[in-house]
Amino acid sequence: MPITIENKTITITTGRLTAIFEGPDLVELRDPQGKLLAGRGEKPLPALTLRFTQGETTPLCVSPYHEVSIVKLGERVAHVHVADENGDACLRLTVDERDRLVVEPSAHTIRRNLCAVVWNLPGIAADMKLVAPFYQGCRQELTHPLVAGQHWEWPHRWEAGFVILQGAGGGFSVSSFDAHARPKAVSVGRDEQANSLSFHSEVHGPAHDSVAVGSLAWVIDTHEGDWQEPAGVYRDWLHRSVGAGELRRRRPDWVGDIRLALQWAHNDLAVLDALSTVIAPAKVLIHQSGWRADPYDVNYPEYTAGEAGQAYLDKATAMGFRVMPHGNYFAIDPNHPAFPRLTDFVARQFGTQRLMAWRWKNGGCPAPPQGFGTLTNLRDEKLMYYLHTGASVWRRMLAEKIAAAVARHRLTAIFVDQTLCTWNLDNALVENLSMVEGAVALTRELSELDGPLAVGGEGLNEMTMRHQSFAQAHLFNSFHQNSPHLPDLDPVPVGDFLYGDLCKTMAYANIDGETPETRLRLDIHERLGALPSLQIGKPEQVLRPNDAVRRVLERATS
Repeated sequence: MPITIENKTITITTGRLTAIFEGPDLVELRDPQGKLLAGRGEKPLPALTLRFTQGETTPLCVSPYHEVSIVKLGERVAHVHVADENGDACLRLTVDERDRLVVEPSAHTIRRNLCAVVWNLPGIAADMKLVAPFYQGCRQELTHPLVAGQHWEWPHRWEAGFVILQGAGGGFSVSSFDAHARPKAVSVGRDEQANSLSFHSEVHGPAHDSVAVGSLAWVIDTHEGDWQEPAGVYRDWLHRSVGAGELRRRRPDWVGDIRLALQWAHNDLAVLDALSTVIAPAKVLIHQSGWRADPYDVNYPEYTAGEAGQAYLDKATAMGFRVMPHGNYFAIDPNHPAFPRLTDFVARQFGTQRLMAWRWKNGGCPAPPQGFGTLTNLRDEKLMYYLHTGASVWRRMLAEKIAAAVARHRLTAIFVDQTLCTWNLDNALVENLSMVEGAVALTRELSELDGPLAVGGEGLNEMTMRHQSFAQAHLFNSFHQNSPHLPDLDPVPVGDFLYGDLCKTMAYANIDGETPETRLRLDIHERLGALPSLQIGKPEQVLRPNDAVRRVLERATS
């Protein structure tokens, strides 16, 4: 029998793994050859933790009053019940049809504001490295500053719902094969134990009346070989669940011809002439950032070209370049006449209910106003409130504005900024859609405009890849400038492996190859499988390229 119980000890033995639990605590996880992969570490780590709003956490099974009981429901199912003064929980343990271990935690309390139940995986073997879809893919020791102690929310930063622990000849994985876009997160390390992972099953906001949480299953499996083996299992499931074949067929035919992505183009006509001497224009995708009559990030959602933007767009299109003018998927200027009737759909931060926005003043980002009385006095700064994309009134308005621009300027592509910003919100569901589901709906609706239209976005994850053709990828905690630990990054192309045939990444910014820092950025993007990408502002950078730019151009034209 896969599951046997003796007193409070549960032993799970399959052809793929052996796991031993004492109550809810995982004390041993071994591969089929008997190698210890994880288990009780030197310092005790509670198996289950409750997370409330404002970041408060409460462990279970640490009070003197807790009780644990085990119920076996069959050869492949057992329940571990925990009754505690801080809350009650159940850890459902299952062996699935593939002989994998499925751990499904749930919890409920009398107290409100419950926002997550956390299952902690302790004592991960020291020779295991974390391979994870963070910033398109990394392979790091759990104790490395790039990942240690960090909380990764899905899908904004945890770009696909799995992690891999990779050793010399194999390892194990933990995956959430969740087709319902439920909020979740993973944390790396805890104060009690650095070599641990914590898996968060979250509730949709608002949490102020929440007393129960669960309904997410974490699937544990072992593998031989390298990280591609478990990642391939996840990719196969993902492609089946989203209908990858149909998504490919919906892409514009020219998307596969692109070999070079030019980022943040600022209407320099001479750069177009220079580029055309080294690569066929039809193979170049241009992200045109300063094309509108309005200044950058002002007066969204208006999309009419200015004089310089129109001249650049006309010349580039006539030469055969593919141009992707810059827009935004959920930002609205509070001075826009449509804003008053959309205030009910401004995104609210989970737990605090603060209105979410981006504000830029004097080179910094102060907190956005929480009262509307001052908005008309803020014209000396940039301010964009974030709208919940579940609201069809917003999606329809934006699609109509962009459709008019497509017709007016004969566009074949559009870039919608900030598509990676898909959080669990306090107003999480609008018209039965979460923020991330609304983003998917919006990019689908844009892709259905005449053309069909190729859609680009900022960031790439297992949700946004569905209807985007191109995506700017950020580097690890290094959006415009390199983080101190970026040289230590071991990039592995997890994102490209998962969905590179559906949506290609491009480099983001600061990629001219003129300094060691920008050369490092170009190198990491290349290793992650991104399209050859450049950000240049002068024709000389193409006609007399530095070594890094020359390498990018050689890759693009090879």
